[in-house]
Amino acid sequence: MSSSLLVNFDPMKVFMKLLGTLIIIGSFLNKAPLFLNIINTKSVAGMSPQAVYSECIMYANAAFYSYLQGNPFAAYGETLLITIQTVMVILLMWKFKVEPKVTMKERTIVSAIFAIYVSIVFSIPKDKLYLLLSINMPVTIFSRGSQIYCYYKEKHTGTQSIITVLMNFTGSAIRVITTINLVGFDIPMLAGYAISLVLNSIMISQFVLYKQNTDQYMSKLRSKKAE
Repeated sequence: MSSSLLVNFDPMKVFMKLLGTLIIIGSFLNKAPLFLNIINTKSVAGMSPQAVYSECIMYANAAFYSYLQGNPFAAYGETLLITIQTVMVILLMWKFKVEPKVTMKERTIVSAIFAIYVSIVFSIPKDKLYLLLSINMPVTIFSRGSQIYCYYKEKHTGTQSIITVLMNFTGSAIRVITTINLVGFDIPMLAGYAISLVLNSIMISQFVLYKQNTDQYMSKLRSKKAE
């Protein structure tokens, strides 16, 4: 029995599963730096509402696709955890966003749309599930693109966290590798991670480019909060 276990032992497969598990563990902290920034400053400056709403759909699509496909949890667990964390970011945005504030009407509409979205997802036939990740490509581009444009327009990154963006970048890079090894060449999944990789790279460059402006903005923000 022990000899058959040794014969079937695949170090690469074990390593990839371990890597996937480590990403899931790390995903628990994905939005933690952003949570701290928002709570400490009581501000969501630099955050694009459109980016956050669509980011929630983006991660939910990836999580639901893999879950409904029956993929191993190690191949998608972090997207489910980040979906939950993104919902928490939305709640913080609703609480702290000013100029303009998020109205109760907007909150109700967003909540209703998300509930309808979930019900539709779980009614999709298995042979049509690929549509989730096909839709995810433009959603990812819209989400990251909205945030990139927000940074460009404001010329600072506000209370947003470069640590979270770096974790997203690293997670996407590792996910390309683990997806190939654990699932295979699932083109919709791989394309989504590749697009995310490129767009997160642009966002990282903006944190570097606008660092001085961001430092000045945050200094003014802290001064206002201290008054």
